[in-house]
Amino acid sequence: MPLYPASGKATLLNANQQAYFFNNESVAGLTGTSPASVAFQLERQKSAAYPFGFAVEIAFSGVPGAFEVDVQGAEQDQDMSYIQLGAAITTVNAGNVARFDGTPNIGYPKFVRLIIKTKTANAVNITAILTR
Repeated sequence: MPLYPASGKATLLNANQQAYFFNNESVAGLTGTSPASVAFQLERQKSAAYPFGFAVEIAFSGVPGAFEVDVQGAEQDQDMSYIQLGAAITTVNAGNVARFDGTPNIGYPKFVRLIIKTKTANAVNITAILTR
């Protein structure tokens, strides 16, 4: 499972790339009270003309029930350094998909990960994609 492996192991994500926080993982199978995903280091932009930002899309394989997923950011890839960015993700659309926009109003974190604060009671899988 792609859980947070340890401090200092984030993978660099360049502009116009995508990567999986979770890839069709069983929510019930994610271990720990609040399991955290793998972390990614966001490439710093070389040109001011290209805006900083990232997006997160979370899709559940079915109706998730009650859940909370937080997008977290940090300047150091250390478990204790991650803090919540923006509002918690607690709802999905009719297709069981949610979206988070990491625009400049949430700051410019160097590292990003997800943490599942409240697990769904339903037996569903989660796929979460980071787009840079």
